[in-house]
Amino acid sequence: MSRPFPLLPSLSGLLLLLLSVAVLTLVIERTRFWIHWWRRRQARSRTWRQRITAGAEAGRLEESLEDWDLAMSYGEPLLQGAALLAPLLGLIGTVTGLMGVLAQLGPRLELPPGATLATYGQVLLSTAAGLVVSLVASAGLLTNQGLRHWQINQLRRERRRPVETLE
Repeated sequence: MSRPFPLLPSLSGLLLLLLSVAVLTLVIERTRFWIHWWRRRQARSRTWRQRITAGAEAGRLEESLEDWDLAMSYGEPLLQGAALLAPLLGLIGTVTGLMGVLAQLGPRLELPPGATLATYGQVLLSTAAGLVVSLVASAGLLTNQGLRHWQINQLRRERRRPVETLE
């Protein structure tokens, strides 16, 4: 028997596929961002210390921190939304698939001749896919937020140190 309810033709499956591509693309972009951030950390640290020792205005230093924070938080709203919506889209796909399975089984809920129950288990694929997308989005989001908070706090801590210790 062929697949009675494939994942991709359903609307929820298509939305889940698009969401998974967006999440994967964003996680790759955030990984590239942090690799680039770490490679330039010495130059950035040196520039940051020079601004502090030169007596840059507190407002300008705070603007720099806000700019860095904005660059670091890029994509977080999409990852938050994906972590929430992906399992729901998966459940919608499973429920609509189960509705189709029940319709095929008929009023007596009997398998058609030659059909196996294993082929009907495929309706659960959308829930599994939604959970995987949610897991990847959550992991990417939490990792990005953790790195962002850590780096901003380090820069703020360095700004609060006395100027003599920076030289």
